[in-house]
Amino acid sequence: MLVSADHDLVSFARSYRDYGKPDYAQPGLNLRMNEFTAALGLVGTERLDEIAAWKNAAAREWLDPEHPNRVELPPGMVSGLYKYIVFDPIARSTGKSTTCRAIASWAQSVDLPNSDWVAANHWCVPLYYQASPEGAEEGTDV
Repeated sequence: MLVSADHDLVSFARSYRDYGKPDYAQPGLNLRMNEFTAALGLVGTERLDEIAAWKNAAAREWLDPEHPNRVELPPGMVSGLYKYIVFDPIARSTGKSTTCRAIASWAQSVDLPNSDWVAANHWCVPLYYQASPEGAEEGTDV
């Protein structure tokens, strides 16, 4: 999902998501969202503050003490924690992120040593949002 006031960026994203159509001026992929994914995105967007607050509280309480070698954000910056990135191998990773080099042809010729190092040396700790049902006791499994 992309939200932007930049008309050129929105035009590029629309073309890129649909194989570069209509004029194939730049390469693209099939990144069109189906209706079900869009519906989930709308609900997630409406609950974004709640989800980010829960994930950040859970990360501070349970994950930070276990993973001192992790990405640390600048003071005042808050993440939605789509990924909780650490720099020590873990037994169960939810995958790895990649650099723009993997999808952008212009990035093939750019020297990105820090990005390349992060892409090769990070793991993602599982952190899944768990909403509490109305009236349930705090900490109760659902």
